[in-house]
Amino acid sequence: MPPIRLNRRRFLGCSAAASLALSQGNLSEAAALEGDVAPVRLGVIGIGNRGTTLLRCLLELPGTPIVAVCDAEPKHRLRAQGIVEKARGHRPEAFEEPRQVLDRPDVDAVVAALPCDLHEPVYRAAILAGKHLYAEKPLAPSLAACDRLIACAAAAPRVAVHLGFQRRSNPRFREGVERIHRGELGPLVEARATWSSSHGPMTGHGGWLGRRERSGDWMVEQAVHIWDVLYWIQGELPLRASGWGRRGLFAGVDPLRDVTDHYAVELEWASGCRASFLQSWIAPADDGFTGTTLRVLGEEAGLDFATGALTFRDRALPRQTIQPGPQADTRMALEAFLAAVRSQTPLPPPVTLADARAATLIGLLARKAVDERRVVRIDEVQADFA
Repeated sequence: MPPIRLNRRRFLGCSAAASLALSQGNLSEAAALEGDVAPVRLGVIGIGNRGTTLLRCLLELPGTPIVAVCDAEPKHRLRAQGIVEKARGHRPEAFEEPRQVLDRPDVDAVVAALPCDLHEPVYRAAILAGKHLYAEKPLAPSLAACDRLIACAAAAPRVAVHLGFQRRSNPRFREGVERIHRGELGPLVEARATWSSSHGPMTGHGGWLGRRERSGDWMVEQAVHIWDVLYWIQGELPLRASGWGRRGLFAGVDPLRDVTDHYAVELEWASGCRASFLQSWIAPADDGFTGTTLRVLGEEAGLDFATGALTFRDRALPRQTIQPGPQADTRMALEAFLAAVRSQTPLPPPVTLADARAATLIGLLARKAVDERRVVRIDEVQADFA
């Protein structure tokens, strides 16, 4: 599908705002400047927890008529229709099957948040239908599926395809990674990250989050956010990983649950830098046990991405705070997508499909290391999925 057509006045206004946003890494500021934007007629496919968040963010943005909503669960469809009607005074049509949305000529673009095993077929169908696509991570739960989607997108260069790695649109992460690349932390020594929640067991509609065959396990479904940032920082894949984990922690709730609800992984790069990551769904409801963290330590300084604190070993240098305060990065990621849809010339996405494939690959490396409780080399995983 070609970009959304603009008249000259709209084109100049939108292009100027989008260029400003991309150059400064702040698409929210650009959206505020766009009082007159070409409408992008949207279909939202998958309206569970994440899909509802995306829907609410879209409703806050200008020029985003919601034409259709789609979900296998009737109550999700009704909820989404009500949300749109309350916000816009218009009740979108609701469908059970993604194909029903993709076949509509009045849909310019789709935003999809689906179980991982549905990513490849739905994403592929959207691209082939010429619909611009904002797709939730991971790109796909296997390397072969990632490669097929990359080839499909390459054959449709006029279709914008963005992946939901929203940290790539977050000003704090963007500036933080840039400063790491400038060498302000010195040679990197380690990174430490946690993702710990008291909301386990997360199940998803039909229990898909608790089934490794459908989700790829947490290392592939959710931790790809962490792997993507580490790959972004390092600029290359890790050489090896080791790990351990526990399953069956919620067997009393769901005896068939086979995902790893508590695990730890250590990754190692050629430079000698290591990264450790702990993910858990069994934390008690206490701030001391729950939350997400990501800290990077170099020989000269350390950066805490959660707070933006940049602290130097030289105590004569004052501590700095990078992009303080909450960051509406999901909104910013959607703004980047809409700017790409409206643009008359291709705009680079915040994260490429090749980057997304790398995140899946690191997730598969971490999963194999946890499964086998040994050091696993990256080439072993690549050979497994060749």
